[in-house]
Amino acid sequence: MASTSLVLGYGWTDERPFLRVRDAFAKEGRVVALEGRFRAQVTGPRRCTGYYDGEVSHPCPGRRTVQRGTSCPSCQALDGFRPCMTCDGTRCPRLSPAMRRYCRQDHHLYLACFGDATIKVGTASHPRRVRRIVEQGPLFAARVAQAEGPIIKQLERALSQGPFTETMRRSRKTALLSGAMSMEEARDLVLEAAAHLRDELPGWMHPYLHPPQPVPQPPYAVASRALSVQPLEQLDEVVLEGEVVGAVGHVVFLDDGDGVFALDLGALKGRMLDWEPDEGAKKPVVQLGLF
Repeated sequence: MASTSLVLGYGWTDERPFLRVRDAFAKEGRVVALEGRFRAQVTGPRRCTGYYDGEVSHPCPGRRTVQRGTSCPSCQALDGFRPCMTCDGTRCPRLSPAMRRYCRQDHHLYLACFGDATIKVGTASHPRRVRRIVEQGPLFAARVAQAEGPIIKQLERALSQGPFTETMRRSRKTALLSGAMSMEEARDLVLEAAAHLRDELPGWMHPYLHPPQPVPQPPYAVASRALSVQPLEQLDEVVLEGEVVGAVGHVVFLDDGDGVFALDLGALKGRMLDWEPDEGAKKPVVQLGLF
């Protein structure tokens, strides 16, 4: 294994989370399973993660650092996904053949509750209809509509202009992990919201709706919600070390012997990890009493 890697993102298998990384000077990425002992140090500034052309991921040609976001302007302009991310499904931009196929395949609309009264509406491509939602880390979620991408985008936009939200910050999701809401309460909120979708949508969209299909959560994630953890204060130049004892969505829980702390995988995107830090490197400071 290379001594340093750039974090490209995170995801879940059917059961466990993982990091996607690109080793120093490598063109292709690899997957790091988040299980067992984890030890790495976050080093240096945030760097551009490169771009995806619709078929292949590419490293940033200039290996640039970034102040905001996870990609530089040059890579944003080359990224095949970016036009889709800014499209509401009404006037699709020009796309590469690969991205056009992605856009036109079946997509799913889902409703998710993370532990408060807010219901998030989101979309997932058919191949990622489960994993995309699991990566969000909801307390309960259900798929409620299916159609080709542009139509699902239009449903999402219509609902987000009503009682639902398209976005929920990772920090809010993390805070809600310690909330008092039960999975049954979250389920009731989502199913109640789903029962009124026809009232929020124009008639031509109704045929794409279907009865709620609950999204199964990995048993590992469900069990992890019972853990008592401490949120990590900052990542810069600290050694992240401990036994992986749980995970929910974007959060992995590490037991370092003094307690369990929460590591935000989303905050690692664009950061360099040194897999062989010095033995004397400092451990992270955690904030007590919040979880």
